[in-house]
Amino acid sequence: MPARLRAASKAMRYRTEAVEGGPPARGADRWVAIIDDHHSVRSCLTRVMRLEGIRAAVFASAEEYLDHAAPTAPSCLVLDMQLPGMSGYTLAQFLERERPPLPPIIFISAHDALLASVEDDRLAHGSLRKPFEMDDLLALVKPLL
Repeated sequence: MPARLRAASKAMRYRTEAVEGGPPARGADRWVAIIDDHHSVRSCLTRVMRLEGIRAAVFASAEEYLDHAAPTAPSCLVLDMQLPGMSGYTLAQFLERERPPLPPIIFISAHDALLASVEDDRLAHGSLRKPFEMDDLLALVKPLL
């Protein structure tokens, strides 16, 4: 594993139910991580989440997400599959291996072949083809909060 990923992994440790003595209060530590390299997608999804009362943090790359120190794990990731540098799927594999438990992941992509590759994958809670309806995304996200 590259030194940068090792350092990022150590820097971003999530509190877990075992450490905290129980699950966080509903909604108190609930947030969605949006990881997409297109500014317009990040901006749009952030607005939608805010209008729905959902706390969201946005990241332009997998590496930016890994560098982010968060006190709690996100309730889910909305993860673009085709990112510069580390791909979305590679990030999911890394998180599963290095930072369990893996939050539910909703993969997004404009490429049918990429989405087909995760159709029955255990890492995928769901997937959406860009452009997608916001109601479809919210139907996947809201039950996870």
